[in-house]
Amino acid sequence: MPRFGFKEIDISNWLEQDFIMKAFVRIDPHIGTIQMEGEDWVRAILEPELEESVPENVQALFEVARGAMVHGYFYYPLYTLAVEQLYRVAESAIHHKYLSMDASKSFRNFAKRIEWLNSHGVISDTELIKWDAIRNLRNFASHPESQSIIPPGNAIGRLEMIAHSINHLFKSA
Repeated sequence: MPRFGFKEIDISNWLEQDFIMKAFVRIDPHIGTIQMEGEDWVRAILEPELEESVPENVQALFEVARGAMVHGYFYYPLYTLAVEQLYRVAESAIHHKYLSMDASKSFRNFAKRIEWLNSHGVISDTELIKWDAIRNLRNFASHPESQSIIPPGNAIGRLEMIAHSINHLFKSA
């Protein structure tokens, strides 16, 4: 077992599937368990997309996070780094939406901007719960006490949820 519990990169293994990825399978009711291949992971990660109404700066940030997640197949901790970047992408989306509404520049933090967008009907009370969760997770990821590791299925779920929340934010843009 590697010293840190995850693959330690060296010149001989940097382009090889991370050993932990062999543990993930999908279940087919007719066949049973099927080993997930790299292409399966890439398809799942590329499925969530941002709509054209989302500002290009946010789309570019999203694409970098998604690209890092794709490479988690080779280096498992990249799933975690990608998700942590997605929280920052979400913050950037809130920032862009807030500024696009000619809001006062006095609210300089994520929480206040989320509250302002909620009070102005951009974010519903239901969506507010998701945005507060994203903000709290962003804060947790930004001040780690130890390395956390997010499994690929959870990472893809967060990718889908954040893409949906960002798209919803700009649906009436």
